[in-house]
Parts: sequence; C-alpha cells; structure tokens
Amino acid sequence: MTKQIFKSSVPNEIFYDFLEKICLKTDKYYLIDMNAYRKMLFYNYQEDFCAKIKSNYHLSKQFYLDRKMTYNSFTTIIRQICKNNNIMFTSQIKYNESKYNIDYLVYFSIDSHK
Repeated sequence: MTKQIFKSSVPNEIFYDFLEKICLKTDKYYLIDMNAYRKMLFYNYQEDFCAKIKSNYHLSKQFYLDRKMTYNSFTTIIRQICKNNNIMFTSQIKYNESKYNIDYLVYFSIDSHK
C-alpha cells in the first residue's frame, strides 16, 4: 500500500530531525501526543516539514500534506512514513476528560540515529 503513497522514501534524517523538534524524547522512542502536535502548530514546523517531504509523495497523494492539519491528519502522515521506512511504532489510547487521545511511540535505534 505504501508504494501507492510514496514515490521515494522520506529520508530518516528529515523525519527524525522533525521529531526531535516537537516530541518528548526518551532513550528508546519519541512520544507523539497532543502536546507535540500543539508545539508543532505553535512554531509552524509543519509547513517546513511538509514542503521537504512533498516531493516524496505521488501527486495524487499530496492532499495528505495540503489539507488542514488536524491531530488525526498529522498522525496519519507520521504512520505512513514509519510504515514505508520500516520504523517501529506503537500506539496507546489515553482517556482524559471524557475524550480519547491516541499517543504514538516512534522507536529509534541508537546505531542509526544520534
């Protein structure tokens, strides 16, 4: 399925540099949650990131990057990149104040990244 989304793989350096700016980093993974999403929007990191990876998407799939950025559309882009680049990730469903939020843990290997 990812062959239908991407023309070429998004470089891991671009992806991890983006996560480095917005996510809480532990010794094994980056935590992507609502706080990371809000930080991204506050500093407008999504515009630069989407511009960098737009050429990797097929023309018909670039709407993922062009549409209004919601938390769900943001996590969809993250999941697509992880699946295409074989980066392990897991999700956790959190219930807070009568709402469900899905947090993602994107794992990195110490050998391949800083």
